[in-house]
Amino acid sequence: MFGLGQSKLDKGLDAFGSKGWKRARRFLTEALEEEETANGAYHLGLLYWRGLGGPRDHRAAAECFRVASEHGHAAAQTAFGVALRSGAGVAKDKEKARALFRTAMGAGDPEAMAQLATMSEPEEARRLLTRASEQGHVSAMRHLADLVVARDPIEALSWLYCAVSIAADEAARKQARIIAKELSARDIEDAQKAGRTYAKAIERNLKGAR
Repeated sequence: MFGLGQSKLDKGLDAFGSKGWKRARRFLTEALEEEETANGAYHLGLLYWRGLGGPRDHRAAAECFRVASEHGHAAAQTAFGVALRSGAGVAKDKEKARALFRTAMGAGDPEAMAQLATMSEPEEARRLLTRASEQGHVSAMRHLADLVVARDPIEALSWLYCAVSIAADEAARKQARIIAKELSARDIEDAQKAGRTYAKAIERNLKGAR
């Protein structure tokens, strides 16, 4: 229930959190018209980008992400970088996208690391994906596994088991089954052990960050 004393921004963010998309879009739009805030603009941008609570609008989403990114919102910088890289709702500018990913990465955003990895050479991509994976970014774990599997299938399988452990990720589970078919029982056991170790370290780090 929304309190009478709540601001439009708070009402919008509460509605977003409870998946009341139409209400969230209305309140966040009204809040942004009254005052630019990084968090409000970012979440309104997500609604436009994903088509939640109303029509999908990449142009409006990109503008919201731009506003939030200029206020120093790391996730918005990454989101605006994604829009710039693809030219969705804004003129394509890969170099500006790369710069935004680096800025957001400096603030510790794992999604920025994963996105920058897609624009990097293999060794740099591996380093970035490893950093993102160590922060619990499940998609980065899957992409890291794809990147290293030819050279180090046990390491690849370890990260997939980690993704399954911390997020019950079905895509990672399927990847793991495919890789495991080519490995010995000992190799699989080693990968499982490493995956559990990674998962425990991530869980400790996430708890410490709260």
